[in-house]
Amino acid sequence: MTDILLVAVDHDMVNRVAELGDHRVVAMDRENVHGKHAGTPAESEFRPSIVLVGSGVSTDRALDYARVVGSDHPEIAVYLVADRVTKRLIREATSAGMRGVIDARIKDRALALLLESPQGDAAMPDAGPRPHQVIVVVSPKGGVGKTTTSVNVAARLAESAPGEVVVIDLDLQFGDVATVLDLEPAYTTTDAFAPGADDSMRLRTLLTPHPANFYVLCGSDDPAANGRVTGDQIRKLVHLYAASFRYVIVDTPAGLHEETLASLEEATDVIVVAALDVATLRAVRREVEVLADLHLLPQRRHVVLNRADRRSGLTEADAERIIGLPIDVVVPASDHVVVAGNRGELAIANRKRNPVRRPFLALAARLADLTKPAEVALS
Repeated sequence: MTDILLVAVDHDMVNRVAELGDHRVVAMDRENVHGKHAGTPAESEFRPSIVLVGSGVSTDRALDYARVVGSDHPEIAVYLVADRVTKRLIREATSAGMRGVIDARIKDRALALLLESPQGDAAMPDAGPRPHQVIVVVSPKGGVGKTTTSVNVAARLAESAPGEVVVIDLDLQFGDVATVLDLEPAYTTTDAFAPGADDSMRLRTLLTPHPANFYVLCGSDDPAANGRVTGDQIRKLVHLYAASFRYVIVDTPAGLHEETLASLEEATDVIVVAALDVATLRAVRREVEVLADLHLLPQRRHVVLNRADRRSGLTEADAERIIGLPIDVVVPASDHVVVAGNRGELAIANRKRNPVRRPFLALAARLADLTKPAEVALS
């Protein structure tokens, strides 16, 4: 039996929740939603795992209430019920620690699913929880553009799902996501693997926000700091972030390290990044074969040929022949990527005469099935 607390929610929603499944429901009025005194009913036997805060109070008041509840009771899933759901409201709610925003007109079936799985993803305007995606970016070689691919795909996905995308820098020795994005994190992966940081709400506090509406778990500045991290810890970390975010993008080190293998156990998608040279292409083929033998190659595979240059003497057809897989996205060699990285900017941010913008948008479209790549590229 699930205990559900409804605060400042209209009577219709109260009645609907009460009729959906085997729940104990307590409704409180707007006077209970205020700053430091925010709380839950005093009955000791009533321990809510879900709190729905309605439109009977202002948004600011509801967000303050969510912050207090999240601080005192991180195990409780708090959702905002709104008559009108916008991307900005979703961002504000998730930033305050809420799990998402529920449209007051949500259908009973979607509402029932959400109440059955309260720790799921942030709700979208017209539905209950959505399935998560764990997207692992791999390559056998360093310097081929894994990090560039990770952050630019994250930015595009965040345009359609603001606040629902997190990038995990799992290059535990020399991760450079923070450098590429010009971020100064207060916390890093070292904090994420510390004792006591093994629940989803605590892990959310370790993230660094990016202005493009996604979050980053940044890598440590100390190459030796994560020397004792195990595969089990990595799997749990990825799993817990997937419980809170729609898209989890894992940037991995070059090769088949524990970080890569453990994160692939949680993966729904893999992005294989290759460069247009024979040594890298042959290494990619070997890596793909090893992952297949280990049963760590997800069905959803996306092969990216990065820094493609006709002057290399190789073609896309040559790359497909060597790898043994079709190339899904070709990113041309361009100074835009280098300049963006040196400035701490996103390569897709520049819309003018930018040859890499369209391929990265097309890759994001493949991952999320957002729309046709040609349409996405014009957005």
